[in-house]
Amino acid sequence: MGGLPEGNRGVRIVVCDTGPILHLREAGALTLLAKAGEVLVPPGVDREMTVHDPEWPRSRPDWLRVARLSDEDSRQAERWRGIGGWGPGEAQAIALARSVRADWLLTDDAGARVVASLLGLEVHGSLGVVLWAAAGQHLRRDEALAALDGLAKSSLWISARVLDEARHALERIFS
Repeated sequence: MGGLPEGNRGVRIVVCDTGPILHLREAGALTLLAKAGEVLVPPGVDREMTVHDPEWPRSRPDWLRVARLSDEDSRQAERWRGIGGWGPGEAQAIALARSVRADWLLTDDAGARVVASLLGLEVHGSLGVVLWAAAGQHLRRDEALAALDGLAKSSLWISARVLDEARHALERIFS
């Protein structure tokens, strides 16, 4: 996993779909996103988070910004939803990431990751955020392990093999 580039703007632009926000929040590690740069979500992600937690509109972090989609980006997102069978979050997040030329798109959806990569976006997931934060010294060893354990207990499905590889990666980071 590469680091997060800052591009020519000086500020890293990170676009998220619902999964990473939900999973990192469940793991008690949502604030890691604030360290990554300017965090944007499309309206569909904001609505999906409200379905998961009706308190979301009042508890949404100040550093997370809901960004409107252009009409063309909205139409493109709807086309992708029809093709990929995604919810509005994944499709809108990919459209937004392309539109704002995001440095990083966060999604835990395997199909969305493949499509976004094919479209030239740098894509990472919840687990990648934890590893990035550890490698960037935004987390101490005990915090990184707690975040990893939190993800393992969250609604994110992680295979035992991937979880083991992540633990080994953290060992290398902190050795």
